[in-house]
Amino acid sequence: MRLTLYLSGGLRAVLTHLPEEMTIYVEGPAPLREVLIQAGINPALVMLVTVDGERGDKDQVIDHDAGIGLIGPVAGG
Repeated sequence: MRLTLYLSGGLRAVLTHLPEEMTIYVEGPAPLREVLIQAGINPALVMLVTVDGERGDKDQVIDHDAGIGLIGPVAGG
């Protein structure tokens, strides 16, 4: 499967070694949590997930090519 991961601004600030958008290929179906680990992303840093524009879950099993949005913790002051 071809998965495109989109990192939000907060995650990009923490994961400076990764690009804002990256495509990875995995044998499917695969739990999103495992996909994140394979991509070098600690799942604990991801607070919200979207899969093809719909709200998802880190434990969701991905079984098709998809665009995955990853949003980290929001902070401000």
